[in-house]
Amino acid sequence: MIAKILISPELENRLEEINNTLASHLKGINLNLDSPVHPDLLYFPENTKLGVGEAKEIREFFSIKPYSAKGRVVILEDAGNLTPEAQNALLKTLEEPPEEAILLLGAAATDNFLPTILSRCEIITLDKNGHPELVSGSNGEMLKKFQHDIELLLTQEIGERFEYIEKLKDQKKKEEFLQALTAYFHQALPSHTLSGNVDFLKELLQAEEWAKSNVNLRGILEYLMLVIPAKKV
Repeated sequence: MIAKILISPELENRLEEINNTLASHLKGINLNLDSPVHPDLLYFPENTKLGVGEAKEIREFFSIKPYSAKGRVVILEDAGNLTPEAQNALLKTLEEPPEEAILLLGAAATDNFLPTILSRCEIITLDKNGHPELVSGSNGEMLKKFQHDIELLLTQEIGERFEYIEKLKDQKKKEEFLQALTAYFHQALPSHTLSGNVDFLKELLQAEEWAKSNVNLRGILEYLMLVIPAKKV
Protein backbone atom coordinates (compact mmCIF):
# COMPACT_ATOMS: atom_id res chain seq x y z
CA MET A 1 0.00 0.00 0.00
CA ILE A 2 1.10 3.54 -0.72
CA ALA A 3 -0.02 5.87 2.07
CA LYS A 4 1.07 9.50 1.80
CA ILE A 5 0.27 12.73 3.60
CA LEU A 6 0.83 15.66 1.24
CA ILE A 7 1.40 18.89 3.14
CA SER A 8 0.82 22.30 1.58
CA PRO A 9 -1.37 25.30 2.47
CA GLU A 10 -2.27 25.49 -1.24
CA LEU A 11 -4.87 23.02 -2.47
CA GLU A 12 -3.59 23.35 -6.05
CA ASN A 13 -0.15 22.13 -4.98
CA ARG A 14 -1.65 19.12 -3.22
CA LEU A 15 -3.76 18.24 -6.26
CA GLU A 16 -0.75 18.49 -8.55
CA GLU A 17 1.21 16.06 -6.38
CA ILE A 18 -1.81 13.73 -6.19
CA ASN A 19 -1.90 13.67 -9.99
CA ASN A 20 1.85 13.00 -10.13
CA THR A 21 1.50 10.07 -7.72
CA LEU A 22 -1.37 8.58 -9.68
CA ALA A 23 0.54 8.97 -12.95
CA SER A 24 3.52 7.15 -11.43
CA HIS A 25 1.63 4.26 -9.88
CA LEU A 26 -1.42 3.77 -12.11
CA LYS A 27 0.04 3.79 -15.61
CA GLY A 28 -2.60 3.33 -18.26
CA ILE A 29 -5.43 4.28 -15.89
CA ASN A 30 -6.80 7.80 -16.22
CA LEU A 31 -8.24 9.09 -12.96
CA ASN A 32 -9.29 12.60 -13.96
CA LEU A 33 -9.42 14.84 -10.90
CA ASP A 34 -11.42 17.42 -12.85
CA SER A 35 -14.17 14.82 -12.93
CA PRO A 36 -13.14 12.25 -10.30
CA VAL A 37 -15.43 9.35 -11.17
CA HIS A 38 -13.86 5.90 -11.57
CA PRO A 39 -14.88 2.49 -10.17
CA ASP A 40 -11.50 2.16 -8.43
CA LEU A 41 -11.45 5.68 -6.98
CA LEU A 42 -13.05 7.01 -3.80
CA TYR A 43 -12.70 10.79 -3.71
CA PHE A 44 -13.42 13.26 -0.90
CA PRO A 45 -13.37 16.97 -1.92
CA GLU A 46 -11.87 19.68 0.28
CA ASN A 47 -14.91 20.63 2.38
CA THR A 48 -16.13 17.10 3.10
CA LYS A 49 -16.94 16.28 6.72
CA LEU A 50 -14.77 13.29 7.58
CA GLY A 51 -16.03 11.25 10.50
CA VAL A 52 -16.20 7.60 11.51
CA GLY A 53 -18.76 6.89 8.78
CA GLU A 54 -16.37 8.05 6.07
CA ALA A 55 -13.51 6.07 7.63
CA LYS A 56 -15.64 2.91 7.51
CA GLU A 57 -16.53 3.71 3.88
CA ILE A 58 -12.81 3.87 3.08
CA ARG A 59 -12.16 0.51 4.78
CA GLU A 60 -15.03 -1.14 2.92
CA PHE A 61 -13.92 0.39 -0.38
CA PHE A 62 -10.41 -1.04 0.03
CA SER A 63 -11.84 -4.47 0.87
CA ILE A 64 -13.26 -4.83 -2.67
CA LYS A 65 -11.07 -6.05 -5.51
CA PRO A 66 -10.17 -3.39 -8.11
CA TYR A 67 -12.19 -3.19 -11.31
CA SER A 68 -9.49 -2.19 -13.81
CA ALA A 69 -6.60 -0.61 -11.87
CA LYS A 70 -3.86 -2.56 -10.06
CA GLY A 71 -5.30 -1.38 -6.77
CA ARG A 72 -8.02 0.86 -5.42
CA VAL A 73 -7.36 4.55 -4.72
CA VAL A 74 -8.69 6.81 -1.96
CA ILE A 75 -8.02 10.55 -2.09
CA LEU A 76 -8.86 13.12 0.59
CA GLU A 77 -8.25 16.69 -0.55
CA ASP A 78 -8.17 17.88 3.07
CA ALA A 79 -7.56 15.04 5.52
CA GLY A 80 -7.06 17.66 8.21
CA ASN A 81 -10.86 17.43 8.51
CA LEU A 82 -10.62 13.86 9.81
CA THR A 83 -11.90 13.66 13.37
CA PRO A 84 -9.72 11.83 15.93
CA GLU A 85 -12.34 9.07 15.99
CA ALA A 86 -12.16 8.76 12.20
CA GLN A 87 -8.37 8.58 12.30
CA ASN A 88 -8.52 5.80 14.88
CA ALA A 89 -10.99 3.98 12.64
CA LEU A 90 -8.50 4.23 9.75
CA LEU A 91 -5.65 2.70 11.74
CA LYS A 92 -6.59 -0.90 10.96
CA THR A 93 -6.42 -0.10 7.24
CA LEU A 94 -2.92 1.32 7.69
CA GLU A 95 -1.81 -1.54 9.95
CA GLU A 96 -3.18 -4.23 7.61
CA PRO A 97 -2.94 -2.50 4.23
CA PRO A 98 -4.46 -4.01 1.10
CA GLU A 99 -1.94 -4.78 -1.64
CA GLU A 100 -1.48 -2.22 -4.43
CA ALA A 101 -3.84 0.25 -2.73
CA ILE A 102 -3.12 3.99 -2.69
CA LEU A 103 -4.23 6.35 0.09
CA LEU A 104 -3.44 10.03 -0.48
CA LEU A 105 -4.18 12.47 2.33
CA GLY A 106 -3.87 16.15 1.50
CA ALA A 107 -3.59 18.66 4.34
CA ALA A 108 -2.44 22.19 5.06
CA ALA A 109 -0.36 21.01 8.05
CA THR A 110 0.30 17.94 10.20
CA ASP A 111 -1.16 19.51 13.35
CA ASN A 112 -4.54 17.75 13.25
CA PHE A 113 -3.18 14.24 12.70
CA LEU A 114 -2.75 11.69 15.47
CA PRO A 115 0.83 10.45 15.99
CA THR A 116 -0.32 6.93 15.08
CA ILE A 117 -1.42 8.17 11.64
CA LEU A 118 1.73 10.23 11.08
CA SER A 119 3.94 7.29 11.97
CA ARG A 120 2.34 5.04 9.34
CA CYS A 121 2.40 7.41 6.37
CA GLU A 122 5.06 8.91 4.19
CA ILE A 123 4.91 12.64 4.89
CA ILE A 124 5.76 14.85 1.93
CA THR A 125 6.00 18.60 2.41
CA LEU A 126 5.49 20.61 -0.76
CA ASP A 127 7.39 23.85 -1.16
CA LYS A 128 5.78 27.08 -2.41
CA ASN A 129 6.23 25.87 -6.00
CA GLY A 130 4.55 22.55 -5.25
CA HIS A 131 7.76 20.52 -5.41
CA PRO A 132 7.93 17.59 -2.98
CA GLU A 133 10.60 17.18 -0.35
CA LEU A 134 10.61 14.29 2.11
CA VAL A 135 12.40 16.50 4.59
CA SER A 136 12.12 20.24 4.20
CA GLY A 137 12.89 23.55 5.87
CA SER A 138 14.62 23.55 9.25
CA ASN A 139 14.10 19.77 9.62
CA GLY A 140 16.13 19.27 6.46
CA GLU A 141 18.92 21.47 7.76
CA MET A 142 19.05 19.59 11.06
CA LEU A 143 19.10 16.25 9.25
CA LYS A 144 22.10 17.32 7.16
CA LYS A 145 23.88 18.40 10.34
CA PHE A 146 23.29 15.16 12.29
CA GLN A 147 22.70 12.44 9.69
CA HIS A 148 26.20 10.94 9.89
CA ASP A 149 26.01 10.84 13.71
CA ILE A 150 22.56 9.21 13.62
CA GLU A 151 23.66 6.50 11.20
CA LEU A 152 26.69 5.78 13.38
CA LEU A 153 24.55 5.59 16.53
CA LEU A 154 22.34 2.96 14.88
CA THR A 155 25.34 0.60 14.81
CA GLN A 156 26.61 1.32 18.32
CA GLU A 157 26.06 -0.17 21.77
CA ILE A 158 23.92 1.58 24.39
CA GLY A 159 26.94 2.87 26.31
CA GLU A 160 28.31 4.62 23.23
CA ARG A 161 24.91 6.14 22.50
CA PHE A 162 24.68 7.51 26.05
CA GLU A 163 28.17 9.00 25.70
CA TYR A 164 27.02 10.82 22.59
CA ILE A 165 23.98 12.29 24.36
CA GLU A 166 26.19 13.37 27.26
CA LYS A 167 28.37 15.34 24.84
CA LEU A 168 25.32 17.35 23.71
CA LYS A 169 25.86 19.85 26.53
CA ASP A 170 23.93 22.71 24.98
CA GLN A 171 20.10 22.64 25.22
CA LYS A 172 19.82 23.92 21.67
CA LYS A 173 21.99 21.05 20.42
CA LYS A 174 19.73 18.55 22.16
CA GLU A 175 16.65 20.14 20.56
CA GLU A 176 18.29 20.10 17.14
CA PHE A 177 19.29 16.45 17.53
CA LEU A 178 15.72 15.44 18.42
CA GLN A 179 14.48 17.35 15.38
CA ALA A 180 17.05 15.58 13.18
CA LEU A 181 16.10 12.14 14.57
CA THR A 182 12.44 12.73 13.71
CA ALA A 183 13.33 13.92 10.20
CA TYR A 184 15.62 10.93 9.66
CA PHE A 185 12.99 8.35 10.56
CA HIS A 186 10.26 10.11 8.58
CA GLN A 187 12.56 9.85 5.58
CA ALA A 188 13.53 6.24 6.31
CA LEU A 189 9.96 5.04 6.87
CA PRO A 190 8.87 4.52 3.22
CA SER A 191 11.89 2.36 2.37
CA HIS A 192 11.62 0.23 5.54
CA THR A 193 15.41 -0.01 5.64
CA LEU A 194 15.35 -0.52 9.38
CA SER A 195 13.18 -2.89 11.37
CA GLY A 196 10.98 -1.13 13.89
CA ASN A 197 10.85 2.21 12.05
CA VAL A 198 7.12 2.68 12.58
CA ASP A 199 7.23 1.92 16.30
CA PHE A 200 10.25 4.16 16.84
CA LEU A 201 8.66 7.02 14.91
CA LYS A 202 5.73 6.84 17.33
CA GLU A 203 8.24 7.08 20.19
CA LEU A 204 9.76 10.17 18.55
CA LEU A 205 6.40 11.86 18.16
CA GLN A 206 5.69 11.17 21.83
CA ALA A 207 9.15 12.50 22.75
CA GLU A 208 8.36 15.76 20.97
CA GLU A 209 5.23 16.10 23.11
CA TRP A 210 7.27 15.44 26.26
CA ALA A 211 9.77 18.09 25.20
CA LYS A 212 6.96 20.62 24.78
CA SER A 213 5.86 19.78 28.34
CA ASN A 214 9.33 20.68 29.66
CA VAL A 215 10.31 17.09 30.48
CA ASN A 216 14.10 16.85 30.90
CA LEU A 217 15.46 16.67 27.35
CA ARG A 218 18.54 14.64 28.23
CA GLY A 219 16.31 12.02 29.85
CA ILE A 220 14.12 11.95 26.73
CA LEU A 221 17.12 11.44 24.44
CA GLU A 222 18.61 8.73 26.65
CA TYR A 223 15.28 6.89 26.57
CA LEU A 224 15.25 7.14 22.77
CA MET A 225 18.77 5.69 22.65
CA LEU A 226 17.43 2.65 24.54
CA VAL A 227 14.63 1.96 22.06
CA ILE A 228 16.13 3.17 18.76
CA PRO A 229 16.19 0.40 16.09
CA ALA A 230 19.58 -1.22 15.56
CA LYS A 231 21.14 -1.32 12.12
CA LYS A 232 23.24 -4.32 11.19
CA VAL A 233 26.72 -3.47 9.94
